[in-house]
Parts: sequence; C-alpha cells; structure tokens
Amino acid sequence: MGVVSGALPQLKESLDLTQSQQEMVVSFLYLGGGIGAAVGGSLCDSLGRKMAILITDAVFVTGAVLLYFSWNLPSVLVGRVIVGFGVSVSGIADVAYLHEISPSEWRGSIVSVNEACISLGFLLAFIAGFAMGAIDEGWRILFGLSAPIAVVQFLGMLAMPDSPVWLEEQGRMAEAEAALKVIYTSSGICGNASKSDGASSYENHLAGSPSSVNKPKQDLEGSLTDSSVHSGSSTTSSQRRLPTDIDVQAHQSRRTSSAPFMVSQSSSFESQYSPKASIFSSCKDSFFQFEHEIETHRQQAVIAIFLSVVQQFCGHPNVLNYAPEIFKQAGLASPQSSLGATLLIGVIKFIVTCAVIWKIEFLGRRFLLLSGMSTIAVSLVMLSISFFGTEERQMGSFWGYVATLSVFGVILGYAASFGPLTWLLTSEMFPAAVRGRALGASTLVSYLSASLVSYTFLSGQQLFGPCVPFVIYSIITSVGLAFACLAIPDTGDRSPEEIEADIQDMWWWKKTARNATDLVGTDGHNAMSTYASMDHSPGQSERKIIV
Repeated sequence: MGVVSGALPQLKESLDLTQSQQEMVVSFLYLGGGIGAAVGGSLCDSLGRKMAILITDAVFVTGAVLLYFSWNLPSVLVGRVIVGFGVSVSGIADVAYLHEISPSEWRGSIVSVNEACISLGFLLAFIAGFAMGAIDEGWRILFGLSAPIAVVQFLGMLAMPDSPVWLEEQGRMAEAEAALKVIYTSSGICGNASKSDGASSYENHLAGSPSSVNKPKQDLEGSLTDSSVHSGSSTTSSQRRLPTDIDVQAHQSRRTSSAPFMVSQSSSFESQYSPKASIFSSCKDSFFQFEHEIETHRQQAVIAIFLSVVQQFCGHPNVLNYAPEIFKQAGLASPQSSLGATLLIGVIKFIVTCAVIWKIEFLGRRFLLLSGMSTIAVSLVMLSISFFGTEERQMGSFWGYVATLSVFGVILGYAASFGPLTWLLTSEMFPAAVRGRALGASTLVSYLSASLVSYTFLSGQQLFGPCVPFVIYSIITSVGLAFACLAIPDTGDRSPEEIEADIQDMWWWKKTARNATDLVGTDGHNAMSTYASMDHSPGQSERKIIV
C-alpha cells in the first residue's frame, strides 16, 4: 500500500499523468478494497480464515505482476484494483484469524501485531521508494515487490492450522481440537497433556473464558467433552471433573450469542461436503445470517461503522499517499528531501505501533483511542493554520516546520488509535459466528471512505485552497472524538456479551434509549387518546371494519 507515495512522482513523469489521474491511481486501490470487502467477510466465514489468506496471496501475485508490466494508465488502474481486493480480504482474514487463536489477555497485543506488520510494510515501502527515487521507471520495481512477499506468506500459511473457533462453528470438532493443540503446544498448555486434557482446554478456549487458555495443565484437566468422546479418548474417572459455574455460564453465553446460527451452521456444514455445494450459496446464506445477527447488535454495528469512517476522514490516507506533495508544499522542495521526510513517517508509524502493542493491555483500548484521536485533531488544526493563505503566498520557514511536525503528529496519533484499534475493537465486539462478516462490512465502509478521501484531496486543494481539506478533516475528527468519549467503552479482556453490557452503560446509548422510550410512550399515549375519542357504537365499528 505504501509504495504509491514513492512511485507516484515517477509514475506521473513516466505516463504524463494529470492531477485527476494521480488521484485515480491512489483511490483505485481503495475501490478494489471495497469490492473485496463486499465479499471478503462471507468468503472468510464460508471458506475459513486460512483459505481466505491463501487466496489473497495468489491475488497479490497477480496484481503485482500486472503492475510491473503495465504499459498505460488503464493497466495500472486494473492492477491497483486487483491488489486492493487482496489487501481488503487479507485484512479481514488476518484479524479474524489472529483474534481466534489468541488468549483473551494477550488478544490486544497479538491482533495489533497485524497493524505492526502493516506499519513495517509502510516503512519498507518508503525505504524502497527513497532508494528507487533516482532509478528510471523504478515505480515498476516498487509495485512488483509485493509478489515475492506474497509467495513467502503463502508457503508459510500452508504449515499453519486453521482457526479452531471457525472449525468448531462448522461442526468439525476433532479438527478444531487438533488445531488448538498445534497452536498451544509451544506454550506448554497442551504439549504434555493427554487427549482429554487437550479436549478440555479446547472447550475452555472456545467457551471464551478470559483466562482458560493460560491455566496450568492441572487446572485444565477437564470434564468428559463431546469431542473427546467422538475422538475415542479413554478418560478415567480420576481425570474427570464437573465444569465450574463460570465454565458453564461462559459456554452457555457463547452458545446463546450464536444461537440464531446454530441450525444454519449445521446445514452449511452438510452442504459444504455435498456435490451441490457452492461458494455462492454459502455467501448468500452468510449474508442473511449476518443481516439477522446485526439486528441484535445494532450499537456494536454503529461503533464499527463510526471507526471505519472516521479513521479515513481524519485524513490519514492522504498524509501517507500524498506525503511528498504535502512536504513539497511545506517547503521541502527537492524530491530527495521530501522522500526523506516521507521515510521518517514510516519510522514514526512503526515505532509507535510497536509501543502500542507492548503497552495496549496496560494502557487500555479506550485511553489509546481517545488520546490518539486528540493528537490527530490538534495536528490537523495546526496543519490548517499552516496552509491558510498559501495559495497567495509562499509558506514561511516557521510554518513549514509546523506543518511538517503536524504531519508527524497525525501519523503518531493514528498509529496509537485507529491503526491497531479499529479492527481490534470490531473483532472483540462481535461473536465468532458473525465476526468475519462484521469485519468485512467494516472494511467495505473503510475502503469506500478512503477512496472518496483520496480522490478529492488534490482537487479539493486546487478548488478551495490548500488548507480546506485539513479543516474538514479536523472538524470530523473533533466530532468523532466527542462520540468516542460518550459511546465507546474499553473492550480489553471482555467477552462480546460483557462488552455489550458496557456499551449499554455509556451515556450516549443511555440517552438514545431514553429518547426512544419517550418517543414510543408519546406515540402510545396519542394512539390511546385517538382510540378513546372514536365512536365505538356497533354500527360505526361495523362500518369501519367493512371499509
């Protein structure tokens, strides 16, 4: 994704691109991402997290090869759409996979590793862009670099197990148990345990108990589970124990949250191995299941959409993709100096993301989200002031430094908030049965928003002035900060059911629920008054019924 900032100046010269065509090159990746998000969630839920990742690796290779051999603008745009499709589906599958193999107390850090790898990718892309700046048509190499990386990931994923949670949702209990044993063998949880021990830890993990996967072996020696019976294990009476109340409540809570899906999941499992099975029918069933589930998680859906929209409309995509142009406007005239400043963006983004991963469980999701959004809002205000009036005058050196530091501030704030938290919070708020499609819907909204933001930046500066886009971004971020303060709780080490209860306690949702209750009460009172004022004589009633 980050290669476009280094490739765009060269691509502009090579293909003689206009300002609008440059915006198309940037935004078409997000357009492809929107297409991928529209189907990626259903693919992820129907085919599995691992298979979705393998498919995206093949898509990456296809797009990278096309971009390397591109001969005109249309071929570049098609390649960008293909790569965007892969980026989107990969993002959905990666987050769902990491979430479902992680113990809850490590989940924030493990899922955020995905964002750290993205930040590292941006850093490497900026380094490559800086190195290729003096090479003729170096943009071809920059766009083609993703192919060998995708091949390496493809080979690595072949040796990885699929998500045990997804396997359990499909009714493949023995495979889920085996996958969980592979995942946790290195930690000593299941490594020396008997088959019944593995089954017990498997049940505890899938039940969503916050600390079950980290309990020592003796605490995990469990009850005789269905999976151990089916797998033919011979658990002695000394190894058995009755599940605790906490285990039962957690397991029942999880089953209840997925209740609308249990029948359809089993039918989906049966159809998966039927000759008549098709990806289309699985996606269609997944869509209708998702629509039903979202009705019971409306508040979570609103929060997920909010995060997806505001993370793009804070202007972060444009700060990354158009960084050399922004630095040029700020006074860094030479291409090498602007590319050097862009490289510094990658360094800051990667370092902050790693720091967030290290301390996310200590600082908390909510603190990081609010502090990061505050940093973005302040930085955008300073950018707006720095660029004010520059269409009529040259930016002074002082304001050039302010603008440069403000760009770094936007990157720092994003890396501490939206970067790791948008997908982490979304994955934590929704139950496993709908998680892939929830991430897919959020990704769709995110990429469509990014496409709109990216396609209007340069033209918006030309039409309304260099500062106006930053003013708009600062207003949106400030309003979003207020909503986050009032509506989004901390989700750390919490089950989806507990998070839902915490959401209900937030001021915003209490207020909207009270207003809805008052509205229903007023309407009910008016309806009763109207009914009481009606003529209820037999003839009148009969006449109305006939009508």
